[in-house]
Amino acid sequence: MSPSRLKSFFGILTLAVVSTGFAEPTDSQVKLDTGLVFARGNYGLATDTDVFIALVNPTFETVDWRIQGSIPYVRLKGPATVVGNTGTAPKSFSTSGLGDASLAVTRKLGAMENGWSTAAGVKVKFPTADKNKGLGTGEVDTTVQIDLLKSGGTVTPFASFGYQFLGRNANYPMKDGLFATAGFTTKVSQGLVLGLAGNWREKIIDGGKEGVEAMAFAQHDFNSTSHVQVFVLRGFTDASPDIALGLTLGFNF
Repeated sequence: MSPSRLKSFFGILTLAVVSTGFAEPTDSQVKLDTGLVFARGNYGLATDTDVFIALVNPTFETVDWRIQGSIPYVRLKGPATVVGNTGTAPKSFSTSGLGDASLAVTRKLGAMENGWSTAAGVKVKFPTADKNKGLGTGEVDTTVQIDLLKSGGTVTPFASFGYQFLGRNANYPMKDGLFATAGFTTKVSQGLVLGLAGNWREKIIDGGKEGVEAMAFAQHDFNSTSHVQVFVLRGFTDASPDIALGLTLGFNF
């Protein structure tokens, strides 16, 4: 059986948070997003694997910089692991524990003459998950990324392009690769934003599939300091979940 790889669902949740949060702060802000994600897929195996994630994202943001951490707790049930399965006869199992934490630093580069705002960032994923439980590779991953966004109109298009440098070892021979995201948001009423996005990435293991997903999301602002956000995602290859659902609560301080 060819190795099967699961999508990192933390990136899915981050996509929704970033794409709806297009209002730039005029001063320094501390933010806290807490989220729950459920995802189900078979990833090319005979039976489905369910993944539950509880996620905390603390953020410090200024006019020019954004520093964001991510601390996940993962519960997994099924024959696949968070990073993949390499056996020839995988068996279903259940495990839980701390996932891989990450830290991202983004520099906002300002608006170009055509009205698009740009930002460049680096994210490092640390091996805090227990690789013996199938919750991580035990290696450091690094991502570099360029973000584009054009605000000011009824519709706000955005896009991200980047490259992942994935740590590898004998058990997890991961492959570095490109990824891209594109979508838009629209403000339909005071405090309510809707959006659609698509996500693509190169295969991260020989014999695997490219990841392709589409996502719809909505954010409602209760007031200037708190909001709720939901999303639904559909995957189209064995490298993606068949379905994923997410809910986040965000607070500004």
